[in-house]
Amino acid sequence: MSTATPAVASEEISGLWRQPRCETVTGDGSVTFTRDEGKTITPTSQALQPVVYTRGLVALDRPGRLLALSNNRVLASKDAGCTWTEAGEVTGSFPTLTAARGGRAYAWSQDGSLSLVTPDGVTPLTSPAAEVAGLGTDLLRGDRLRVLDGDGQLHDSRDGGRTWRPAGVPAFPEDELLMIYTAAFDPYNLNHVVTGAAGDGARVTYDGGRTWSPAGGLSENGARVNVFSATISPAAPNVVYAMGLVPSESGTPSDGRHLYRSLDGGLHFAPIVDQGGDVTLPNGPLLAAHPRDPGVLYFVWGTSWSGLGTNIYRYDSRRDRVTTNHNAYDRVTSIAFHPLNPKVMYLGVAEEA
Repeated sequence: MSTATPAVASEEISGLWRQPRCETVTGDGSVTFTRDEGKTITPTSQALQPVVYTRGLVALDRPGRLLALSNNRVLASKDAGCTWTEAGEVTGSFPTLTAARGGRAYAWSQDGSLSLVTPDGVTPLTSPAAEVAGLGTDLLRGDRLRVLDGDGQLHDSRDGGRTWRPAGVPAFPEDELLMIYTAAFDPYNLNHVVTGAAGDGARVTYDGGRTWSPAGGLSENGARVNVFSATISPAAPNVVYAMGLVPSESGTPSDGRHLYRSLDGGLHFAPIVDQGGDVTLPNGPLLAAHPRDPGVLYFVWGTSWSGLGTNIYRYDSRRDRVTTNHNAYDRVTSIAFHPLNPKVMYLGVAEEA
């Protein structure tokens, strides 16, 4: 998973988005925020009741507007995240959100469900496929979308998801494909896509799917690797982060679990963080690239087991260091950044038990 793509260029919203002016977030507890990377988290007026996963959370290009998906319920805020109210419901299993220009977002899920979402309601859309691995939006045109389906085929829409047409060729040859886990879209160029799969690692296209190249550096000696999640930095699209599992490394100190970084858009990767010590890497962790600093990545591990709570990790490439802030939530399942002040991080949270 990834954070939402930016909806518009920051200069277009400069001076319009205010800071959240509240000491308590009013709502059902699905969304809160932090001003210090999770050291302290703003309390909510209600305690979140199980079982809830807030997997979609985006800031829009309208002053103070945010959207979130708490399970399948759409939550909207019009005051920079201080007050949240219900605004509709979407279909699909574990849906998430991608922001788009024009005060809107698109809800999508891996089972192919697709909807247009605004603070005023939900409009179901036609899906191009029975399985969707990722959805990207055009920074300048809110009705231009692109999805990667479960077979690695890109589909393009220029009318806000009402009609679709295939784009390019599948990312993986049919005889190699096992399962596609993720697709990360460049927030500034929909022709640049990185996808991760079981066994075959990752592949990247720079030309809208006409050609795909396998990513190198994910394992040694040609060992197979499962790439579960990836994100392209909105601060520098040549920087791509991914999480992968190398099954042949089972039993080693890392148990084969690594975070990787690419500096050429996803063509070559190098490991940057291994599981071990204070760092736990589950399959498909939430990856949130800093919107202004391409050298900073936030990632998350959490569990309801024994009340262990959640760690929000911060990787800093300049220091080659991971720092950790802990909270009591079962999980943090989505992160969005204030459009003008990325120190304000909005957190979608989960309550499992």
